[in-house]
Amino acid sequence: MKDLNYYLNLHWTYRFEWSEEDNCYIASIAEIEGLKTDCKNIQQAAYMIQDALKSYISCMLEHNGKIPEPAKPERYKGKITYRTSPKIHHKLALMSKIQKKSISKLIDELIDKEL
Repeated sequence: MKDLNYYLNLHWTYRFEWSEEDNCYIASIAEIEGLKTDCKNIQQAAYMIQDALKSYISCMLEHNGKIPEPAKPERYKGKITYRTSPKIHHKLALMSKIQKKSISKLIDELIDKEL
C-alpha cells in the first residue's frame, strides 16, 4: 500500500536556487512540476519544501491523484548516444590518448566532474 509514509521516504530531488530578483531561496522538487516555496535562508526553505511535499502528497492521496515518483537508478542502462562536432571529437581523441584512456571513459569522467 502506497501511503503518505511510503512517498515521504522516496529519494526526491530537492533543488535550492538563490533568486537575486526576490532576494530569497527558491526550493523545489524536480519530480513535481510547480511545487515550490521560497524563504530567506536555506534551512527554512528545506523545511518548507518538505512540508509542501507532505501537503501535496496528502492532497493527491485524498483525491486519488497520480503522484509521480523519482526514477530509480536501476532504470538506466548507462548507454547514451552522444553526437558532437568534429572539432570536439578531435580534442576528446587527443586528450584520451594523452591520458591513456578510452574516449568513453574520458567523457564519463568529465561529466561526473561537472555533475
